[in-house]
Amino acid sequence: MTTFVEKVIAEEHHLEAIAREGYEPATLPIVLGLIMLALSVIVGLALGVSLLVYYLS
Repeated sequence: MTTFVEKVIAEEHHLEAIAREGYEPATLPIVLGLIMLALSVIVGLALGVSLLVYYLS
């Protein structure tokens, strides 16, 4: 139980540091890359379903 409380306190301090200092510039390319990956997956699935419906109907 003590380690759980320590983890919660450490996470709270981490979030306070982010709120105070902002995200580091190094995380921006990672976030943008993840957004692009998610959009690619969504568009790919939509295109795949559309083509599947088109060719099966």
